Amino acid sequence: MDTVRLKASEYASLIGVSLNTVKNRIKAGVIPGERGEDGVWYVLVPREEYEFLTQKNEERTKTGSNISNNLEKLKSGFEGSLIATYLEMIMQKDRQIEQLFHELSSLYTLLAVREKEIEIIKKAMEEREKEKDLLEQLKKELKEKEKEISKLENRLKEKELELTQKDLETQRLLLEKEREILSLRLELEHCKKQKD
Repeated sequence: MDTVRLKASEYASLIGVSLNTVKNRIKAGVIPGERGEDGVWYVLVPREEYEFLTQKNEERTKTGSNISNNLEKLKSGFEGSLIATYLEMIMQKDRQIEQLFHELSSLYTLLAVREKEIEIIKKAMEEREKEKDLLEQLKKELKEKEKEISKLENRLKEKELELTQKDLETQRLLLEKEREILSLRLELEHCKKQKD
Protein backbone atom coordinates (compact mmCIF):
# COMPACT_ATOMS: atom_id res chain seq x y z
CA MET A 1 0.00 0.00 0.00
CA ASP A 2 1.30 3.46 -0.99
CA THR A 3 1.92 5.59 2.12
CA VAL A 4 3.07 9.15 2.76
CA ARG A 5 5.44 9.87 5.67
CA LEU A 6 4.50 13.18 7.27
CA LYS A 7 5.87 15.04 10.23
CA ALA A 8 3.40 14.75 13.11
CA SER A 9 3.15 18.56 13.19
CA GLU A 10 2.14 18.62 9.50
CA TYR A 11 -0.41 15.87 10.07
CA ALA A 12 -1.78 17.74 13.11
CA SER A 13 -2.36 20.91 11.05
CA LEU A 14 -3.92 18.82 8.25
CA ILE A 15 -6.56 17.30 10.53
CA GLY A 16 -6.89 20.38 12.73
CA VAL A 17 -5.67 19.03 16.08
CA SER A 18 -2.69 19.75 18.33
CA LEU A 19 0.72 18.07 17.97
CA ASN A 20 0.25 16.52 21.44
CA THR A 21 -2.99 14.89 20.29
CA VAL A 22 -1.20 13.29 17.33
CA LYS A 23 1.70 12.10 19.53
CA ASN A 24 -0.73 10.55 22.03
CA ARG A 25 -2.59 8.79 19.22
CA ILE A 26 0.69 7.38 17.89
CA LYS A 27 1.68 6.18 21.38
CA ALA A 28 -1.75 4.60 21.84
CA GLY A 29 -1.44 2.84 18.48
CA VAL A 30 -4.54 4.58 17.09
CA ILE A 31 -2.61 5.96 14.11
CA PRO A 32 0.54 4.42 12.60
CA GLY A 33 3.63 6.45 13.35
CA GLU A 34 7.05 6.50 14.95
CA ARG A 35 9.71 8.69 16.47
CA GLY A 36 12.50 9.13 13.94
CA GLU A 37 16.23 8.98 14.66
CA ASP A 38 16.20 12.79 14.43
CA GLY A 39 13.80 12.86 17.44
CA VAL A 40 10.89 14.10 15.30
CA TRP A 41 7.56 12.26 15.35
CA TYR A 42 6.27 11.00 11.99
CA VAL A 43 2.90 9.67 10.81
CA LEU A 44 2.45 7.08 8.04
CA VAL A 45 -0.68 7.97 6.07
CA PRO A 46 -2.14 6.00 3.12
CA ARG A 47 -1.88 8.17 -0.02
CA GLU A 48 -5.68 8.21 -0.59
CA GLU A 49 -6.26 9.43 2.97
CA TYR A 50 -3.50 12.04 2.58
CA GLU A 51 -5.13 13.39 -0.62
CA PHE A 52 -8.56 13.45 1.05
CA LEU A 53 -7.17 15.29 4.10
CA THR A 54 -5.33 17.78 1.88
CA GLN A 55 -8.55 18.51 -0.03
CA LYS A 56 -10.53 18.92 3.22
CA ASN A 57 -7.81 21.22 4.59
CA GLU A 58 -7.98 23.38 1.46
CA GLU A 59 -11.77 23.57 1.79
CA ARG A 60 -11.40 24.49 5.46
CA THR A 61 -8.84 27.17 4.56
CA LYS A 62 -11.19 28.62 1.88
CA THR A 63 -14.09 28.62 4.34
CA GLY A 64 -11.88 30.31 6.94
CA SER A 65 -10.74 32.85 4.35
CA ASN A 66 -14.37 33.63 3.35
CA ILE A 67 -15.33 34.07 7.02
CA SER A 68 -12.32 36.36 7.56
CA ASN A 69 -13.27 38.44 4.51
CA ASN A 70 -16.87 38.75 5.73
CA LEU A 71 -15.64 39.74 9.20
CA GLU A 72 -13.34 42.37 7.65
CA LYS A 73 -16.32 43.81 5.79
CA LEU A 74 -18.29 43.92 9.04
CA LYS A 75 -15.48 45.85 10.73
CA SER A 76 -16.09 48.87 8.48
CA GLY A 77 -18.77 50.17 10.87
CA PHE A 78 -18.60 50.55 14.67
CA GLU A 79 -21.39 48.07 15.42
CA GLY A 80 -20.07 45.70 12.76
CA SER A 81 -16.62 45.91 14.32
CA LEU A 82 -18.03 44.90 17.72
CA ILE A 83 -19.99 42.03 16.15
CA ALA A 84 -16.91 40.90 14.13
CA THR A 85 -14.71 40.95 17.26
CA TYR A 86 -17.35 39.04 19.21
CA LEU A 87 -17.68 36.45 16.41
CA GLU A 88 -13.88 36.08 16.19
CA MET A 89 -13.75 35.48 19.96
CA ILE A 90 -16.52 32.86 19.72
CA MET A 91 -14.74 31.13 16.80
CA GLN A 92 -11.44 31.20 18.72
CA LYS A 93 -13.16 29.68 21.76
CA ASP A 94 -14.79 27.01 19.55
CA ARG A 95 -11.38 26.13 18.06
CA GLN A 96 -9.86 25.89 21.54
CA ILE A 97 -12.73 23.71 22.76
CA GLU A 98 -12.36 21.43 19.72
CA GLN A 99 -8.58 21.21 20.27
CA LEU A 100 -9.10 20.36 23.95
CA PHE A 101 -11.75 17.80 23.05
CA HIS A 102 -9.37 16.04 20.61
CA GLU A 103 -6.53 16.14 23.12
CA LEU A 104 -8.77 14.78 25.89
CA SER A 105 -10.00 12.02 23.57
CA SER A 106 -6.44 10.99 22.69
CA LEU A 107 -5.43 11.08 26.38
CA TYR A 108 -8.34 8.77 27.25
CA THR A 109 -7.20 6.40 24.50
CA LEU A 110 -3.62 6.51 25.79
CA LEU A 111 -4.87 5.96 29.34
CA ALA A 112 -6.85 2.89 28.21
CA VAL A 113 -3.72 1.50 26.53
CA ARG A 114 -1.62 2.11 29.65
CA GLU A 115 -4.28 0.48 31.86
CA LYS A 116 -4.24 -2.57 29.56
CA GLU A 117 -0.44 -2.70 29.79
CA ILE A 118 -0.65 -2.49 33.61
CA GLU A 119 -3.22 -5.30 33.61
CA ILE A 120 -0.91 -7.46 31.48
CA ILE A 121 2.04 -6.71 33.79
CA LYS A 122 -0.08 -7.56 36.87
CA LYS A 123 -1.11 -10.88 35.30
CA ALA A 124 2.52 -11.63 34.47
CA MET A 125 3.50 -10.84 38.08
CA GLU A 126 0.71 -13.08 39.40
CA GLU A 127 1.91 -15.88 37.11
CA ARG A 128 5.45 -15.34 38.39
CA GLU A 129 4.20 -15.55 41.98
CA LYS A 130 2.38 -18.80 41.16
CA GLU A 131 5.55 -20.13 39.57
CA LYS A 132 7.49 -19.06 42.66
CA ASP A 133 5.04 -20.88 44.94
CA LEU A 134 5.20 -23.96 42.73
CA LEU A 135 9.00 -23.81 42.80
CA GLU A 136 8.97 -23.61 46.61
CA GLN A 137 6.59 -26.59 46.74
CA LEU A 138 8.85 -28.54 44.39
CA LYS A 139 11.89 -27.65 46.53
CA LYS A 140 10.10 -29.00 49.63
CA GLU A 141 9.12 -32.17 47.79
CA LEU A 142 12.70 -32.54 46.53
CA LYS A 143 14.07 -32.22 50.09
CA GLU A 144 11.61 -34.88 51.28
CA LYS A 145 12.64 -37.18 48.42
CA GLU A 146 16.31 -36.55 49.22
CA LYS A 147 15.63 -37.57 52.84
CA GLU A 148 13.85 -40.72 51.65
CA ILE A 149 16.75 -41.49 49.30
CA SER A 150 19.21 -40.95 52.15
CA LYS A 151 17.25 -43.37 54.37
CA LEU A 152 17.10 -45.93 51.58
CA GLU A 153 20.85 -45.55 50.96
CA ASN A 154 21.51 -46.16 54.69
CA ARG A 155 19.28 -49.25 54.64
CA LEU A 156 21.06 -50.44 51.51
CA LYS A 157 24.43 -50.02 53.21
CA GLU A 158 23.14 -51.99 56.21
CA LYS A 159 21.92 -54.78 53.92
CA GLU A 160 25.22 -54.78 52.05
CA LEU A 161 27.06 -55.05 55.37
CA GLU A 162 24.79 -57.92 56.41
CA LEU A 163 25.39 -59.66 53.08
CA THR A 164 29.14 -59.15 53.42
CA GLN A 165 29.07 -60.65 56.92
CA LYS A 166 26.95 -63.60 55.72
CA ASP A 167 29.28 -64.06 52.77
CA LEU A 168 32.29 -64.10 55.11
CA GLU A 169 30.52 -66.57 57.39
CA THR A 170 29.70 -68.79 54.42
CA GLN A 171 33.31 -68.67 53.24
CA ARG A 172 34.52 -69.56 56.75
CA LEU A 173 32.15 -72.53 56.88
CA LEU A 174 33.28 -73.63 53.43
CA LEU A 175 36.90 -73.48 54.55
CA GLU A 176 36.11 -75.55 57.60
CA LYS A 177 34.29 -78.14 55.50
CA GLU A 178 37.19 -78.24 53.05
CA ARG A 179 39.57 -78.80 55.97
CA GLU A 180 37.37 -81.60 57.25
CA ILE A 181 37.28 -83.15 53.80
CA LEU A 182 41.04 -82.80 53.48
CA SER A 183 41.51 -84.29 56.89
CA LEU A 184 39.25 -87.24 55.99
CA ARG A 185 41.17 -87.81 52.77
CA LEU A 186 44.43 -87.83 54.64
CA GLU A 187 43.04 -90.37 57.08
CA LEU A 188 41.71 -92.46 54.24
CA GLU A 189 45.12 -92.42 52.55
CA HIS A 190 46.80 -93.31 55.78
CA CYS A 191 44.41 -96.25 56.25
CA LYS A 192 45.11 -97.46 52.73
CA LYS A 193 48.83 -97.38 53.31
CA GLN A 194 48.48 -99.39 56.48
CA LYS A 195 46.49 -102.04 54.71
CA ASP A 196 49.15 -102.42 52.05
